Amino acid sequence: MNPSHALRAAAVAAALLLPASALFAQAPESVRPEVGKPLQAAQKLIAEKKFKEALAEVAKLDGSKLTPYEAFVTEQMRGTAASGAGDSALAMKAFEAVLASGKLTGENRLKLMEAVAGTALRSKDYAKSLEWLGKYRSEGGKNPITLGLIPQAYYLAGQFAQSAKESAALLAARESTGGKPTEDEIKLLASAYVKQKDMAGYALALEQMLRYYPKQEYWADAIQRTAARPGFSDRLVIDMYRLLRATGTLEGSKDYMEMAQLAVQAVLLGEAQAIIDEGYAKKVLGTGAEAERQQRLKKLIETRLTQDKQELAATDAAAAAAASGEPLIRTGLAYVTYGETAKGLALMEQGLKKGGLKKPEEAKLRLGFAHYLAGDKAKAVQVFKTVGGKDGAADLARLWILVCSRG
Repeated sequence: MNPSHALRAAAVAAALLLPASALFAQAPESVRPEVGKPLQAAQKLIAEKKFKEALAEVAKLDGSKLTPYEAFVTEQMRGTAASGAGDSALAMKAFEAVLASGKLTGENRLKLMEAVAGTALRSKDYAKSLEWLGKYRSEGGKNPITLGLIPQAYYLAGQFAQSAKESAALLAARESTGGKPTEDEIKLLASAYVKQKDMAGYALALEQMLRYYPKQEYWADAIQRTAARPGFSDRLVIDMYRLLRATGTLEGSKDYMEMAQLAVQAVLLGEAQAIIDEGYAKKVLGTGAEAERQQRLKKLIETRLTQDKQELAATDAAAAAAASGEPLIRTGLAYVTYGETAKGLALMEQGLKKGGLKKPEEAKLRLGFAHYLAGDKAKAVQVFKTVGGKDGAADLARLWILVCSRG
């Protein structure tokens, strides 16, 4: 994911400008007339957006012996004018002097910290931005937009591990209060993991993206990356295709043909027919140079389908008599793909209880899928949550949970 848009415009004040009455009359400390005159002139010019002229007025006080309060007001005025004139370096220097004076407190101090941090970030002075963002947070600043700049600043500074840590903490805090992370915030976290070559972290960030922003491009990425992980079992390729189909990301005649062939090999002719019929309905199959081969597979499935339905009932007794529950799992899933969900699910449950399964996690994954096909997403989620192992079944199950959680 590209974080180029992750740096949002910081919602920070350009500066804080005290009204003239506060500068010259209402403060415990006052400004002498010879100091107040150029400051009043500068304030008037700032109001007229004549920032360079305002800077020239403030500069008249350079070299003067100013009281601490006069210096505070002068630097505040200089920072305001410099910010308006686009002189970020001068604005930051002036505002840092204002903050260092100790005369600015409470909310005004926090707002000026935001201004300095945001200006530094836009100026690509990431170290200074992080310095003031840290102070802002430690002094009780709570603006979520400003706090969201912290992981961005670490990222732009090339400190990807710290960026990921801050991003993860930010998202967790947002979720703990019922909030929803923005798409850009999750993108930043995902990209920080990629920069570290932490693909496990990236996968988790991608799952978080799917929870809140389930776009097809994210689904395809998550599913394909899961199947590409080391140790992913070839036996689960058909389950990968099932997820692609369920999320609307099964594309192209090659995908449809391969999934249908895998279903045929698994003796799931009901599923194979549904796949082929969908491919033809979407006009993905039946056209182009491969149309004849696709038609042959369609005819083969139709022929074997009739025979399979006739023979399926005869397998019930043999499956029940088998030493392990595997035949019951296979037969039960076949019934589910034919629409006989109650019977099929009962057989699959019997198979799990009987045990003796070579791949119990795979069996649970298929049972969850069967409940999904039957339209019982709540039950499917319960089953998917029990799937473990390291061959990819647990990873697929987590994605299925997200599929079932969609409206």
